[in-house]
Amino acid sequence: MRLFLRYLVFAALLSRGYTCFAQAVTIRVVNADNGRPLRDQQVNVSLLYQGGEAVPEKYDAHLSLHTDANGEVRFVLPQPAPGHLSAQVELNPGHWHCACGSLASTEELVRNGIVSQMPPGGQGKSAVPTTATPAQILFFARPLSFWQRLLYPLAKG
Repeated sequence: MRLFLRYLVFAALLSRGYTCFAQAVTIRVVNADNGRPLRDQQVNVSLLYQGGEAVPEKYDAHLSLHTDANGEVRFVLPQPAPGHLSAQVELNPGHWHCACGSLASTEELVRNGIVSQMPPGGQGKSAVPTTATPAQILFFARPLSFWQRLLYPLAKG
């Protein structure tokens, strides 16, 4: 019985361990049709501390980052970590369909990862993996068709 309690306490500490250390977060932006990364795209992240949460003395509440050649940006959450964060990818709406905004619980993000909604369109089922790893936000963008790009200025105005 004593050994069981030790394992139980150890497991409980491990399950909460991610909050004790600086956590790296990855945001990935990919083409939903072919899985290719979208490089050099602006990603804005806001760290959202709510009333009652401990706030670090020095931290950037708003981050403006650009995706690398793998379509990824990485940053480290400050300690203590915010309860929530907001991430948004700035894509040209005249070229891309994208549900490129996410408001997420930091705990949920670190534990399971977050997957954005798949944009409409495309030719049937996509072969692109649609699961995120822990501490990852995965955004999907789908290019507009020729006709959508052609008619976009009319629909916008």
